[in-house]
Amino acid sequence: MLATDVYLSDAIDDERRKLQLVATELDLSLNSGELDRILQRKTPHEVEERRATIRQCPTDARRLLAAVGEQGLRKDLPRSLIAVLEGDGSPMTGNDLAEAAIAMWHTDALKQYRWALDSLDPPWQWAGSERVVEFVRSLGFSADWAGERGGKRDPYLEVDGPCRLPELHDYQRTIADKVRNMLGSGREGDVERRAMISMPTGSGKTRVAVQAIVEAIRDDGFRGGVLWVADRDELCEQAVESWRQVWSGIGAQAERLRISRMWGGIERPRPTTDLHVVVATVQTLTARLSKYPGEYGFLASFKLIVFDEAHRSIARSFTSVMQELGLTRFQKKHEPFLLGLTATPYRGINEEETARLVSRYGNRRLDVGAFASDEPEAVIRELQQVGVLARADHDTIEGETLALDPTELQRSYPWLSPSTEQRIAGSVERTRRIVEAYEESVDREWPTLIYATSVEHAQTVAALLNRKGIPARAISGETEIATRRRVVEEFRNGAIKALVNYAVFREGFDAPKTRAIIVARPVYSPNLYFQMIGRGLRGPKNGGDDRCLILDVRDNIKNFDRKLAFSDLEWLWS
Repeated sequence: MLATDVYLSDAIDDERRKLQLVATELDLSLNSGELDRILQRKTPHEVEERRATIRQCPTDARRLLAAVGEQGLRKDLPRSLIAVLEGDGSPMTGNDLAEAAIAMWHTDALKQYRWALDSLDPPWQWAGSERVVEFVRSLGFSADWAGERGGKRDPYLEVDGPCRLPELHDYQRTIADKVRNMLGSGREGDVERRAMISMPTGSGKTRVAVQAIVEAIRDDGFRGGVLWVADRDELCEQAVESWRQVWSGIGAQAERLRISRMWGGIERPRPTTDLHVVVATVQTLTARLSKYPGEYGFLASFKLIVFDEAHRSIARSFTSVMQELGLTRFQKKHEPFLLGLTATPYRGINEEETARLVSRYGNRRLDVGAFASDEPEAVIRELQQVGVLARADHDTIEGETLALDPTELQRSYPWLSPSTEQRIAGSVERTRRIVEAYEESVDREWPTLIYATSVEHAQTVAALLNRKGIPARAISGETEIATRRRVVEEFRNGAIKALVNYAVFREGFDAPKTRAIIVARPVYSPNLYFQMIGRGLRGPKNGGDDRCLILDVRDNIKNFDRKLAFSDLEWLWS
């Protein structure tokens, strides 16, 4: 390549004009944004001076503002959020914008705005590397702001016992004994190897199942691996923690239990089948059993398979996994034991699907007879009376009124269509009423879980609450798993008071001290609704409170013939 000399006239003072002339002369196609980034590059000394200035700011919000700038912060914030925040005539300050960004993205906020950090010499990759940790610390942020390398959990843990656990409640003991009887009945020719446990959210079905299996291993000679299947990270990790606690509390003396995680790209579990629990997502099982049958064939020799949230298990992915593991439509003498756990042993209003679900688990409910009555309402009342579940206080918030178009009508059960939810979420007045209801009815110290109508709606509500001085964060399926775990832990320990989520915490979320629930998303399925409010119904005997406040947004869909799920639940809070 031949060298090219370019001479610039001293009469040109504009640095941008100089750069444009050089780029043209050298035949470089640089757009406006690329020119800006080149002009923003500084010498190492200038970069360090700028970083030092940011580092001296007193709060994370101030540091974020100094790093990104007010206009930069505005670019990525939802328009609806800006409209609501500035709708009362008071413009947002730069610090308000930074606080809103942190409420939306938590410690991922700096990553969200990395496009605006060129003058600070940011790293190219953003996944918890030493380079990223060094960078965020140079700006005064904690290492949490650097993210994590893939966010993977350890592939397994080994648990020694024992430590002390609280005794099971009477109804839990009854159900646990039935599980043990089933696991001990694997005699030649005995085909009673399938069953289901249905218990209300918050009443301890995971603890019951795990303790029954551990006791069967310890006292009844049950041997063989256990495969525990769920459909999300949170549910799987909840199961891992329950197994850890129970084995530590009552596990077999001098015997070690291996608990392997199998989801989220975690490496393959060791192919051992005795005293081994593998906790896996159904998605990971489906992919690996079909792609690597030889490497995962050992799972087919496990003696017990447990499906959490069993009401989902007539889906194609669950059926495929069952068949790979030797569980076909017709029960066989030597198939694995199959246990389903659910808070809702029926499929909404679809009787055919309900029949298929019950049949899949041998038409056996091990919870039958554990309570004075088997009717769902009576079971919940009984558990409220003894303090296992909290009593509910209830109120409504005025929602939005609208009509569905024909396309939306075809897609509206159990959720409204995404386009309808976006229309509802876009109502500035509705969002304001939700925040006002929080301020009027919810004690600021109460841990509160809010179900939003869209991702942007969750972000907007969290930012609004944060501006009111209520520590709040938004979570959705778009939030990285490692960040989600961190936010949930801060909610559990009280650092965050309001957790605003979209489509994440219907199941598998355990925060016993949750004191208020706001359902700001239209819900038409009683099953889904109970799972949602069940996050706050943990009573004092199970680590929760004696009462829970439930606020429902009453939206009016004029041409939709279904009632919102809470409409027929007067018995729950009367």
